[in-house]
Parts: sequence; C-alpha cells; structure tokens
Amino acid sequence: MGIENTDEAKIEEIKQFLKNAKSLIKQGKYDFIPRRINLQGLAQLGLTLNLAKLALLQLSYRQYDRGPLPDTDRPADMVWEFIKEIDSQQAYIKIKIDRRGCVCLSFHPSNGPTSLPYKDS
Repeated sequence: MGIENTDEAKIEEIKQFLKNAKSLIKQGKYDFIPRRINLQGLAQLGLTLNLAKLALLQLSYRQYDRGPLPDTDRPADMVWEFIKEIDSQQAYIKIKIDRRGCVCLSFHPSNGPTSLPYKDS
C-alpha cells in the first residue's frame, strides 16, 4: 500500500462540491476570471465562455485532480482542480465557491503533471 495523499478529497466530498457549484451556475451565480491565460486557453481549446460554462456543468468526480487547497490570493477560500478532456486536449480547470457563487479561476490547456486519483473509478 502506498502513502495516503492528504490533499486528496473523498469521492462524496467532491460530488457535494460539484453539486453545489453546478447549482450556483444554474442560478446564474457564476464568475469567470478573464485573465489572459484563460482567454487564450479557451481559444486554444476551441471554447467560448458559454461552452466553458457547459463544460463546468459536465464535471464529475472522475475528473478531480486536487483540492480543496487554499486559494493563493485568498487563503481563506478553498480551490478545487479538475482535468477535463476537450477535443483530445487536457484542460486544467480551477474553481471555487465564494460570495459571488461558482468562480472559475483557471481554464486552459493543462501543462503540468496530474494525479486524477479517481479517473478509473
């Protein structure tokens, strides 16, 4: 048996987070941070902002990569990271829930290592 990763959330915890995030998106409580890397990333993935929002609504625990982790800019907030395949490319998606609703902090082609602990669950 390997060493347990303490940064890894349990499947039920991920499902609950996604349920809450998707509910907020459906209520219109959603924000996309328009950083250059995100806007260029969406273009590289062939997505519009609306298609990116639909991709968020399709996330499942199998696409979970890491989290919850403290937000770099707001450590009291917790971020969740997912990897979703879009047209044969891996997209890195980082979201959180705060007073605005579901906030998409990152959405661009993945350029780092991934863990995807539940990919084959």
